Amino acid sequence: MLYNREEPGALTGQVKSTALQGSLFRGIGDVETRVIARRHDFESLFDGFTRMRAVSYVVSSDLLREFFEKRGYQEIEIVVGEDMTEPALRQELQDKPLEVLELLAARVEAGSLRILVPRRSIHTKLYILDSSESSRIIQTSANLTDTARKATQVNYAWYADLPANHEFLDQVLRDYRSHARNCTLFMDDLTRLLKEHHGDSRRELIEVWLKGTALPASELETAKVLREMSIQSLLTSDTAEASVVTVKLPEAPAARKELERFLKPLSPSTAGNQATLRASAFINHVHVTYGIPLMRIDPDRCELRLGLQGTIAHLSQPPADRAEVNTALEHLEGYIHTVDLAKSPDPKFAKASMFEALLYVFFSPFANEYMRRRRLAYGQADPKGPRFLYVYGPSQNGKTTFFRFALRLLTGQDIEPLRREEFTRRKIKGAAAIGTVFPLTFDDVEFSGKPWAADVIKSYWETWWTSSSDMPQILMSSNEPRLRDWARSRVKRIDFDVHFASTGQEKKRLKSILEFDNHIFRWFSKLYMQHLAAEDEFSDDELFVARAVMRTLYEHAGRRQPDFFLQQPVENQYDLGRRRWIDLVYGRREAKISREKERLLVRFPDQMQFWEIRRFEGYLPPEVKARQEGHTIIIETPDDFDAWCPPPERNRWPWRFRRS
Repeated sequence: MLYNREEPGALTGQVKSTALQGSLFRGIGDVETRVIARRHDFESLFDGFTRMRAVSYVVSSDLLREFFEKRGYQEIEIVVGEDMTEPALRQELQDKPLEVLELLAARVEAGSLRILVPRRSIHTKLYILDSSESSRIIQTSANLTDTARKATQVNYAWYADLPANHEFLDQVLRDYRSHARNCTLFMDDLTRLLKEHHGDSRRELIEVWLKGTALPASELETAKVLREMSIQSLLTSDTAEASVVTVKLPEAPAARKELERFLKPLSPSTAGNQATLRASAFINHVHVTYGIPLMRIDPDRCELRLGLQGTIAHLSQPPADRAEVNTALEHLEGYIHTVDLAKSPDPKFAKASMFEALLYVFFSPFANEYMRRRRLAYGQADPKGPRFLYVYGPSQNGKTTFFRFALRLLTGQDIEPLRREEFTRRKIKGAAAIGTVFPLTFDDVEFSGKPWAADVIKSYWETWWTSSSDMPQILMSSNEPRLRDWARSRVKRIDFDVHFASTGQEKKRLKSILEFDNHIFRWFSKLYMQHLAAEDEFSDDELFVARAVMRTLYEHAGRRQPDFFLQQPVENQYDLGRRRWIDLVYGRREAKISREKERLLVRFPDQMQFWEIRRFEGYLPPEVKARQEGHTIIIETPDDFDAWCPPPERNRWPWRFRRS
């Protein structure tokens, strides 16, 4: 700590200043005034001192750096007023050379720089400067900015030089502390990130921090306790009914209050700083609150455990005999073959997509293990985590039924995906903190009208996740074809290009498929963990291990792998968006391409609806930078577009051109 922080008063008059009382002015000496009309007028106010406590509505990061490097200041603590709140300061720092942030971060880590962000706007401009001999108090209209220093505006100040322990100085310090009350420390999340990933490139970590928002310290402390409760509930006993969970409550008031609020419906027993409750009650409460059950990996037993309806299920078993495994695979294939009951321009592609999505659901409980290996392989050279599953398709293409089927295979019980209304920042942050690896599955989501989504999607794996935490992977279905640039590289999009219009007889057949008790995931999870224990290979394909495990199950059953079981990501072999672009531009020729010097203009016919044009923009891969303006899509990376969507070979139909 820079200074001993006494318990301050509030800014509501609870601390009553007696600055007008005559006793405070004894020994002050001369009070100087200054009109700040030139650069020297501002700079000379701060000469000769080494420490500063300040309140300023706006602060310049360049000026803070200069105080340390050129003026020789050793310690600075500053309460900002408003413009340097968390998002605003991040934006300001993004426009600066990275060296500026590196130097400021080093000062914050060392404790010599503390930037305090208030909960409400503060317009005060107050500076308390210290040297080994005296202190100076400055009350002024000038902010700590380059604008004020350069005197492009005129400001006014009065100041007084005081000896240590002067009564007036003590009063001003109490007033300063009342400003600093309930402030949060800016860049505290960055210092935690640097500490957590000690040994990784500091510059790359700082770039990651600039992109997203790490969790506040109070939320991290709450999450730590909740994860401990999850571990005790699932891993310390084979049954939950008679088990109890005992944890130490957080010391931080905000974290303790949040945890007590969450646990209140369970009526825990508290003694001092400890809380005790039944494990089964905690398991049920998690499911009711977040809509997903507790699930954790027990590495010692090489086992996946599920807490649901107050009980613990063991979801890892060695494969059964060949006949039973064969029956399970046959049932799984039977669901995939329901595509034959629907309408699809390419049934093989539709089946491959559905099978790929199913493998991804099977993989999702192991996403944290994948992330740990990814960090070992790439460090911060590529901080992105496993891509979120994004199942796309218009209505009546089986997305909701697919998630119901997949989640039943995962748990052996009927679990509904979360509704679109539950796709909220609060829901995602809460589930991420609880310590479950059960996939957070949202049905029919919409990104439009959710400005928070970009921050959450970018921050989830890149800044919220740590090597000591476990978070649920996010799975989504949607009928929004257009993905923002920030989302394209962070989601695994799988298109369900199929339309179901089932008859009564077909619905009965689907019902029997959905109700079949299939244990294939239990065998899959056991083999998956054995594979992780035996092999340390890593692949950018999140399903690399899942494919190997599924091949093992087919070999064990002596069953031939179906054609829709691909040995590479489905997007590598089938690219629905590329095929539709080729058909649009070179087949039907409904859109016209005009080439300018450094870009392409793709003009769509006037009769085409805007949502149809947005769909085509959504088909573009992440490397193709484009934007829509009216009936035109402007492609700013034409070489990447030509490589992705080349003209078809002569005398060949466009939909047969280059499928992989």
